[in-house]
Amino acid sequence: MPDVTGAPQNRTYWNETAAVPSFPQLSGDIEVDVAIIGGGIVGITTARLLKDMGQRVAVIEARRVGQQVTGKSTAKMSSQHGITYQTLEQKFGEDRARLYGEAQEWGIRKIAELARQYGIQADIEPMPAFTYTNDESYVSQIEKEVEVAQRLGLPATLMRGDIGLPFDVLAAIRFDNQAQFHPVRYVAGLAATVPGDGSHVFEGSRAVNWEPTRVVTGQGTVCARAVVMATHLPLGQVGMYYAMAYPKAEPVVAAPIGRVPPGMYKNAEQPGHSIRTHRNENGQVYGILAGTHFKPGHPNEEQEYIKEIEAWLTENFDAGPIEYRWINEDYTPMDGAPFIGWSSSVGDGYLVATGFNAWGISNGTVAAQIIADLASGRENPWLDVFDATRVKPVAGAKEFVQGNAEAASHLVGGYLSRKPKSFDELEPGHAAIMKIDGENIAAFKDETGKVHAVSAVCTHIGCLVGWNATDRTWDCPCHGSRFELSGEVIHGPATQPLGSKITG
Repeated sequence: MPDVTGAPQNRTYWNETAAVPSFPQLSGDIEVDVAIIGGGIVGITTARLLKDMGQRVAVIEARRVGQQVTGKSTAKMSSQHGITYQTLEQKFGEDRARLYGEAQEWGIRKIAELARQYGIQADIEPMPAFTYTNDESYVSQIEKEVEVAQRLGLPATLMRGDIGLPFDVLAAIRFDNQAQFHPVRYVAGLAATVPGDGSHVFEGSRAVNWEPTRVVTGQGTVCARAVVMATHLPLGQVGMYYAMAYPKAEPVVAAPIGRVPPGMYKNAEQPGHSIRTHRNENGQVYGILAGTHFKPGHPNEEQEYIKEIEAWLTENFDAGPIEYRWINEDYTPMDGAPFIGWSSSVGDGYLVATGFNAWGISNGTVAAQIIADLASGRENPWLDVFDATRVKPVAGAKEFVQGNAEAASHLVGGYLSRKPKSFDELEPGHAAIMKIDGENIAAFKDETGKVHAVSAVCTHIGCLVGWNATDRTWDCPCHGSRFELSGEVIHGPATQPLGSKITG
């Protein structure tokens, strides 16, 4: 199994501060009740819940359990999702908005319950969650969100002035009985409880082909009566969710801080700031801060927002040197709620979960329960709001995708027009997409002068990838696939690597 722990795109605060078990690579053919592609919080929690229901499961993780999207999150256990509930009520009605809130609250409690039940040291710390504003234009939205949340039965309070930050605010929503935790320790610890009695967890095992009852990797095959795609966005063309959930990236930094806030905080306006804390084993408190969302593969915005949150953390929380920087990604669903459940309402399909809109900890746990229930033939009341088949791919979906690809090409083209035209012109430590012999090439020259060059065309649908300078990856602005310098897939929906052009 390739060692990806120290790779730049894997160096997050959570991954670096968790001693986690390793799991074997799939070798040969096995048969289980349910096959689960993806070893993040959705996949591992689904596996645990299904095993508790008497099912045999196999988790198939391409890299390391818990260390991809889950290991890049801010890891807030919260039903307070910014200004959310008034939007959900408007789009889905009061009853379904209430279901969403009830599900999130259940997700928080379920994480704590599983950690207690299996003795997982996940550093769960009770903490109130706040969304605040210092922009007059957002005050009425904050007030409305509190009114709606209270009516839906959520633990919301309206506050003004001092909310524990080093500055006063005009208005804030406070949710009590929330928490923060260590996501990698939790997911890896839960994964360690799955193997045995006919169940398995595999790492270093990338799915290269799939059917509704079979998953194929480079080393073996898992046959099952149901297949779960717990892969951030379903792989390939499954369900066409890439046309219904749109990728967004966010910068995250972590540093030791001298001024420790008594809660988890997120502002409503831009630039965005979402902060929580974690006390390490030496007693040092770190601030983990996420910033303004941007389109993946847009390096100018990425670097601008990274610098902005570094300065904000230092100014407001007496931060020491920034020790960790990374880029996380998630998907915004087109109608405001995640897509969870069967990918098709007729015929064969897959069980899927996507579109968490940067709230994957509670939503991911909720998704696991819904998927486990459906895979076991049980009903789940939350499906009424999350049903993955509620939005049908538009008749012109192919044209939409093509247009999206063309738009991305134009965006990247503008960025590239100012870039080098050959490898010799590329400065060490810099990357560019260039046209060579009629082909779009993505090239990075490292500090030793070695060039890493691959095709710039994403293998999912054909968009041009863009450079991620923080993680040193190639990211697709259309549908969020990420690739290493070598072209290897980090996560989909792409499943095939970028074609190698030169290394040397």
